[in-house]
Amino acid sequence: MSHSFREHIKQSLAAIAFSIALTACTSEAYDSGDGTNSYLTADLVLLRTAPDKSVRSVQLDDGTELRLSNPFAKDWIERPDTVYRALLYYDQMSARSDAAVGTNPNSIPVVRARSVLPVPVLRISAAADVDNILTDPVGFESMWVSKNGSYLNLSLLLKSGKADGDTSLHTLGVVSNGTTTDADGHRTLHLTLYHDQGGVPEYYTVQQYVSIPTQLLKDADTVELTLNTYNGKKVVKVVVSNL
Repeated sequence: MSHSFREHIKQSLAAIAFSIALTACTSEAYDSGDGTNSYLTADLVLLRTAPDKSVRSVQLDDGTELRLSNPFAKDWIERPDTVYRALLYYDQMSARSDAAVGTNPNSIPVVRARSVLPVPVLRISAAADVDNILTDPVGFESMWVSKNGSYLNLSLLLKSGKADGDTSLHTLGVVSNGTTTDADGHRTLHLTLYHDQGGVPEYYTVQQYVSIPTQLLKDADTVELTLNTYNGKKVVKVVVSNL
């Protein structure tokens, strides 16, 4: 296994471990407001850190900017003035800006954060650089391109669990098997989802989002991803030529 892929794997391991650990956390470190979930929303976002490493604003995948009424910090948010990919749960109505009530359409909407989970950003490794491409089964929900065209996103279902003293971790990655070109010049990038169950017990199911920067897909018209699911091999495709 190449050094670059090992480094990628190390990053993914940490991210997957955090995500699984935080899944059960609903409102830790946040004011839960009046307790109603009527206006609770979940979105994939970009977190922007301030010089003190706190998060005060986010950007949705459609380009909308949101300001947080309750800025927060997390142990996994380690760098100031940096952008992180995350899944944010927030209350749209617990805090409002002038824009939200229609008095100033140029104001940035203010929302209250409820919970945040890190989303691994995966890099693509060439198959020749990976000694053993592991494809332990996963559950597959969907694959789509972000509204702003910046990321190819996956929603996966991982079997997980933890035994006393167990430090096993999932490993996710993406491996390229090359690009093919048909008679019309249409280019298809063939990817395989790398998944190492890593000895993690399969007690329950955890949803896991991952994102791939579309700038890594710029030489393709279509991406074809092969996954090993609990129901067998699955191939999913998405058009990226219009990005």
